[in-house]
Amino acid sequence: MRVLVVGDLYCNTGAVFQVIEHAARMQADLILQVGDFGFWPRTESGRKFLRKTEARLALRGLDLWWVDGNHDDLVALRSRPIEADGRRRVSEHVWHLPRGHRWVWEDTVWVAAGGAVSVDRYGRTEGVSWFRDEELTDAEVDLIIAGGTADVVVSHDAPWGVGTLERRLSLDLRPSERESLWPDDLLEESDDHMKRVRRLVDGVTASRVFHGHHHVRYDDVLAATHGSVTVVKGLGDNQGLIDQAWILVDEAGRPIC
Repeated sequence: MRVLVVGDLYCNTGAVFQVIEHAARMQADLILQVGDFGFWPRTESGRKFLRKTEARLALRGLDLWWVDGNHDDLVALRSRPIEADGRRRVSEHVWHLPRGHRWVWEDTVWVAAGGAVSVDRYGRTEGVSWFRDEELTDAEVDLIIAGGTADVVVSHDAPWGVGTLERRLSLDLRPSERESLWPDDLLEESDDHMKRVRRLVDGVTASRVFHGHHHVRYDDVLAATHGSVTVVKGLGDNQGLIDQAWILVDEAGRPIC
């Protein structure tokens, strides 16, 4: 397997075209997107984005799988049925991976874990640019852990404890002490969510994590509770350098040079 893992796209047609063309050049078998894909089917811009994405994927003979981010329309998404294989069909070549969905490539178990906190929620409109149930809940984490071990977690948010993000976001400080544009209560919610993702990662004893949401490309490790280390790879987004928003990996999640 050759899998192009991709960061936040936010309904940006130009960015998704660059991703698809790069995947074709790299002879990828699949595109795997880590949330904030831009699923807004209740808007004309969202429907147009999906139509154009589907047409370009069909042209290049590629499928795109994605986990939900906090800026995807979860209400519209959950109105669509889950197929027998556990995925949601969005279009012929676009598939959503529900929270807790597991799949196996060779002997590697992957699990999807969408969701995050919108720290800019107070400036958004519910049902239009902000959607309830955006967070991965404790109950969902419990169910995912109960489902057994997984080698690779594909999440939207990052797990708590990653040094790169701690330094970037001043996570060693209380929310009220940080130099941030966002309200303290939402920063606290975001911290709690990252801790939830960390509990999931440790609970399934994952050795690798891919995530988006924080809009920075980095590689780091966690000292895992299961006695080894967990490699964490953050992906950039469509607002930055596009080559910081993707990484080509094999079926085990190992980078392909």
